[in-house]
Amino acid sequence: MFTWGLSAGPAVHDLEVLTDDQRAVLRCLARGHADHEIARVLGIGQRRVADEVAEILRRLDLPDRVAAVVFAHEAGMLHLPFPR
Repeated sequence: MFTWGLSAGPAVHDLEVLTDDQRAVLRCLARGHADHEIARVLGIGQRRVADEVAEILRRLDLPDRVAAVVFAHEAGMLHLPFPR
């Protein structure tokens, strides 16, 4: 069983298991981009985006994209401003 969650403590998976391309896809995914938007931003095909997302989930042992977004935020990949 994996441990992740908003209060699960530090991320248990090391981002080093991901390639640079996968980290870029995960960063875009965590920002809320759809596959077609990620493809446009990164200059790759939509099928490749879907393949990279599947590989990210496999490598990090995550069940779905929502878990990947939570993981990215917990791993400190994004720093979003707090609303005022």
